[in-house]
Amino acid sequence: MKKSVTALVWAIVSTSGHSHDLTALPLGDGKISQSPKVGWIWACHIDPQAGGAQQVGPWINTAKGTYDLTAKAVVPGQVNWPSQFKLSIQNEQRVFSGNDLPSHATGTYPVPSNSDAYRYDRNPNSIKAQTMQVALPLWPTLAAQATCVPGAIGFLLSGSVLFNALDAPGRDAVAHETQDACQGHPQESGVYHYHSLSNCVADKREPNGHSALVGYLLDGFGIYGSYGEKGQALASKDLDECHGHTHTIPWEGKQVAMYHYHATPDFPYTAGCLRGSYKQSDVTTISGPRPQRNMQGPGGRPPEGAAGAPPNGPSGPAGPGGAPPDLNKAASALGISAQKLREALGPPPPDLRAAATKLGISVDALQSALNAAR
Repeated sequence: MKKSVTALVWAIVSTSGHSHDLTALPLGDGKISQSPKVGWIWACHIDPQAGGAQQVGPWINTAKGTYDLTAKAVVPGQVNWPSQFKLSIQNEQRVFSGNDLPSHATGTYPVPSNSDAYRYDRNPNSIKAQTMQVALPLWPTLAAQATCVPGAIGFLLSGSVLFNALDAPGRDAVAHETQDACQGHPQESGVYHYHSLSNCVADKREPNGHSALVGYLLDGFGIYGSYGEKGQALASKDLDECHGHTHTIPWEGKQVAMYHYHATPDFPYTAGCLRGSYKQSDVTTISGPRPQRNMQGPGGRPPEGAAGAPPNGPSGPAGPGGAPPDLNKAASALGISAQKLREALGPPPPDLRAAATKLGISVDALQSALNAAR
């Protein structure tokens, strides 16, 4: 079942010859930047001490920095929900209201203990109806500068929330976290969400071959499927630092030259940063209510999505307000490859003593290189 389900997610081969090998997609671990960068993500916040998948799945090849999407474990189940989702236009704003329950069936959560997915990711959370309403600009405009992406970044037309590409500790969520056949799962507040375009949200095509709208991000700009102008299948390298571009698209019944985002099969999947302005209150709304407690230890997962942009930029391994290290820079300082450094550090949180031993250097030297790369 795993291969037949996940292979549907991104079966992309275009007439331009641009294709994606689903058995060897590039792993996004470590591709966290401190400013806009093509193919990376500028995250407002990560927490290396947070929970997430407990084991690295056998579909991930850390040595090569790739993963096999077709071999990834899938959360079983076929649960239908009373989805409520409405889009309306009020006072030049696009108002989204809904309960976050998707229009498609989901897997069974908490993850069944007898499932293959449970061996790697014991997500103990249940899907819960939410109360969500946000008002986005009907005609969004580009901000003077791009901004980092919060955890929760928008919603798809299925009625459910879209998160950025990372799990709470800052790993490639699509690669590491087990999700259902529609690529969704709940976080601790019960918010069902995706980290990429769901294959249960049809990537329809316009007459010119361009993908149709699949959702909206919190800055008001639309996000489209994986096909660009003239039906070209897109990859991250075809788009700008925020995973979008500008050309003429249908918008509110008109043909308008407008910025828009695209979903692609490769990291960061949706937005690498945001080109328009957004409200932190909207991030809080679609992230769901703050849970009463953090679940830690085996199977425990902290809430995802609520962290927005702190005043001084992303937060990472350095603690609150500290930026995550640029592993390419740290590796260069140590005279090794970035891939070798990633392998030594392993999944977050890293064991620096063990990593230093693998690299044949002192803990102080490793810590100094990481600190200097922040």
